Amino acid sequence: MLPALFSRNIALLAKNLDLRLRRHHVLTSNIANAETPGYIAKDLRFEEVLQKVAGATPPDPLHRTHPRHLPSPAEGTRDGEGKLVASPSDDVGRDLNTVSLDQEMARLTTNMLNYNVSTEILTRLFDQLKRTITEGGR
Repeated sequence: MLPALFSRNIALLAKNLDLRLRRHHVLTSNIANAETPGYIAKDLRFEEVLQKVAGATPPDPLHRTHPRHLPSPAEGTRDGEGKLVASPSDDVGRDLNTVSLDQEMARLTTNMLNYNVSTEILTRLFDQLKRTITEGGR
């Protein structure tokens, strides 16, 4: 009965919040290591995880026909956790650090805005559920 009470939207939003929090930690780690020689910026990809939670079917995975081909983004993804990947950057310094502060700050800001929107939607869903429970008998 409890799963029927909470819609799939709430589960999707909760997973989205978890993954956005993990991505926040990855992005802030990149910013903290902006001056570390040889540091390679990372990002967390989790679109397929959200598709799975939403019940959508992800597109067919790419198949490697040669061992030297680059892996597809879906390879190595652990269920529910997303995939940690090297973040592309055109700003590689002499010390081989790939962190671009401008790009990382833009990604962090976008991630925070998406987190805040998800939080607001989840809050409204719970408020609606609370109103239904408290005013349903009237």
